[in-house]
Amino acid sequence: MVTRNERLGIKLEKCTGCAACMNGCPVAAIQMKENQEGFLMPYIDQEKCIDCSVCDKICPIITPKVNENQLLQIYAACAKDEIRMNSSSGGIFTILSNAILEDGGVVCGASYAKDFLGVEHILIEKPEEVISLQGSKYVQSSINRSYQKVKKILEENRKVLFSGTPCQVAGLKHYLGKEYHNLFTVDLICHGVPSPKAYRRFIKYSLETAGNLDSKIAEVNFRKKSEWGWNHSIYIRLENGFVYSKSRSQTCWYNSFLNILNCRKSCGDCYFNKIPRIGEITLGDFWGLPEEENDGKGTSIAVINNEKGKELFNSIFNQLNSVKEIDLETAQVKNGNLVGSSRSHKYRKRFFDLLDKYSDYEKVTEYALKRKFDIGFVGWWYGKNYGSVLTNYALSKYLESLGYSVLMLEWPEKKKPVEPVEDSFSRRFAKKHYEISIRRTYDELYDLNWFCDIFVVGSDQLWNYWSTKENGSFFFLNFVDDSKKKIAYATSFGHPQYGAPWHILKKNAFHLNRFDFISVREQDGIEICRDSFGVDAVCTIDPVFLCKESIYRKLVEEAKAEEKEKFIFAYILSPTLEKREMIEKISEEQKLKVILVLDAQDNHEKNKEIINMPEALRENLELEDWLYYVLNSQLVLTDSYHGVCFSIIFRKNFICIANIVRGLSRFQTLLGLTGLEENMFFNPIDVLESKKYKEKIDYDMVWNKLEIKIIQSKSWLINALKASKACRASGYDLLIEKINELEKQIEELNRRLEDKS
Repeated sequence: MVTRNERLGIKLEKCTGCAACMNGCPVAAIQMKENQEGFLMPYIDQEKCIDCSVCDKICPIITPKVNENQLLQIYAACAKDEIRMNSSSGGIFTILSNAILEDGGVVCGASYAKDFLGVEHILIEKPEEVISLQGSKYVQSSINRSYQKVKKILEENRKVLFSGTPCQVAGLKHYLGKEYHNLFTVDLICHGVPSPKAYRRFIKYSLETAGNLDSKIAEVNFRKKSEWGWNHSIYIRLENGFVYSKSRSQTCWYNSFLNILNCRKSCGDCYFNKIPRIGEITLGDFWGLPEEENDGKGTSIAVINNEKGKELFNSIFNQLNSVKEIDLETAQVKNGNLVGSSRSHKYRKRFFDLLDKYSDYEKVTEYALKRKFDIGFVGWWYGKNYGSVLTNYALSKYLESLGYSVLMLEWPEKKKPVEPVEDSFSRRFAKKHYEISIRRTYDELYDLNWFCDIFVVGSDQLWNYWSTKENGSFFFLNFVDDSKKKIAYATSFGHPQYGAPWHILKKNAFHLNRFDFISVREQDGIEICRDSFGVDAVCTIDPVFLCKESIYRKLVEEAKAEEKEKFIFAYILSPTLEKREMIEKISEEQKLKVILVLDAQDNHEKNKEIINMPEALRENLELEDWLYYVLNSQLVLTDSYHGVCFSIIFRKNFICIANIVRGLSRFQTLLGLTGLEENMFFNPIDVLESKKYKEKIDYDMVWNKLEIKIIQSKSWLINALKASKACRASGYDLLIEKINELEKQIEELNRRLEDKS
């Protein structure tokens, strides 16, 4: 089945879930099913569909109508106290319902399901049943087949009172297709309809935190006046007698609801929640009473929208305890939804993403509202290097698979105004896959402590002095407060020694000693940590091996690259004439064409001149295309560490040319671990003589060795993330200000020296 929206080209966010299309389909080809966010959406069974277009014609979004001849008489009114106490506001709906029922009619409105874990529209015929329709239910109701039932009763010439949100009233009127003299509709002043899925999660979370999940629910009430007066609250009573009762300020539900975090997308731009109103009568709370007139028991706002609504309201006028006509300006002061829709919260999408990760509803709400994250991730996720992008993607993806929310930290600027970031394949990839922090200066980095609970330094050569000296101690988390956990996973120095000046080494040693857990990617990194920085570290596997191959294959599905012939993939970071000769001779011998990709970073034009293979060269690749070429190649020839990694992940035969300039340690560690040392050569000419590229790699043996290291690395990382934060006084809070001051002085001295030179 496909969503009706997909079939008709209606934008997903426009659908209100009114179910007019389902009720109107002559062959019952449409069903309402929950989407990922928990909202009911119309799905079409293509085998049943006869393409009659009835669903198009009765859709309120495709063919909207307005309530003409608007009267707009507005009253502040309330019923007697005994009726008001069971109502959310002034009890007007109850009096209207009783009037219809006494006249032999039927009332259709929203009622809790039997298990109280959802809301659905039902029809009632007895006055004692009105109580099930009373009260605000802050969750979208399921219309089911109630429109069809209403139509049947109308055609029996009986009166019907239908109550619902404006979009539901619109759905009914569009389904009916004509005016019925015996139909009266009440639309509600609607703040937005929360997700049934979010509602269920909230109820479960509330009962779990109260330690009582063993009994069935007997009552749910969002406006329990006997407990909290005329105000928002939550009241849950179980069959075993247990009661969970909280005021508005004590429950997280209202933070998500009133901020339009958990509401339907269409609520953020509702076509029907405005004047002219769609119903005969509009009802809601009237919050604009003067203090001396407010008895705290609830007063309704009743808007009479047409002559039929006036007729019905006049019929109950004498039953009202109090009634006062007011003007529109007074009515809308604290009832903005009378004249316009709410606006979805800017982090609405993130709320629903988090809802799938956490059972803690309060945490989901707080993290969405305040844009908080479990982990602040520091790494070269933005680097114009395919390996850098993938190693950061893999680690962030694995962290998310463990249930953590991750914020990728933007690299800092020295001062404002910050320079705009350059568009690149890595930036385009990042926008699709990450939550990214705003750009900060070095002085502003400390603010990140308000948004993240744990800070993780990713893999790659982040601790290589020569590649990071422009970033100060950012990659050593110098901005992170001591109350926050600091973890380094498979971070690399790139070389067997840390080549920084003594004063830089000492400063970074101070910051590194503040880490809670440190792992490095190469074996010699353990020695650097111990001998140069005085900290203990372990060696863990590169993050690209933490994710299953299927994760990368899914990325390849988005690739635009397509090759019909079989090919050799040559990924070269440091081109030489010898490497070109090797590639060309193997290509000629194997009778395979070559696809050549060069480093996407600096010196690209110069590298093109050196390698001089224009027919084979592929430029400006998206990351997905790069993966495509590795995955679909017959042989990989590379001097890239991550070229080797992904050859192993995709089980490709490969030859590696040792890249000493870019760091040899990582090659030696990985190939030593996997038993593939003989696939690495220092001289490309030796490759031709060895014929090693013809030998098929035994990947069962390779992966048997890798799996052990992967399991160990995952276990180390999980333990680091879950372990309690060590309480130790490092003096950071006292020293950090002085260090920052000294760094500025050093920077100024260096600038002066440069000027003199």
